[in-house]
Amino acid sequence: MIIDEKYKKKMAVVCFLPAIAFFISLVYYLILLLPLTHGHPQPKSVVGITSNNYDTLFLLLATASTISAAVLLYCVVHVVKIKTMNTPQKMIWILLLLAVPV
Repeated sequence: MIIDEKYKKKMAVVCFLPAIAFFISLVYYLILLLPLTHGHPQPKSVVGITSNNYDTLFLLLATASTISAAVLLYCVVHVVKIKTMNTPQKMIWILLLLAVPV
């Protein structure tokens, strides 16, 4: 497999997609909780906001998780295809890729 600059840029974008997806989920949740920073929040108001917006939060996190699984599979396949890397080094990278999400 020949790795040129164009391919490296493509891989960089693909590998950052899960981080971007989870960041979007976090920003959405923080925007929902922003009114609680003004004044004194009522007890259990965070729980109320979360339960009122559960469907959207679940959809965003499920989408981010699906994107992460696809990118993980793509990266593992990419590591397996590299011909210049020896087998023990490939195994270390595959184990590292699989251990990080856990």
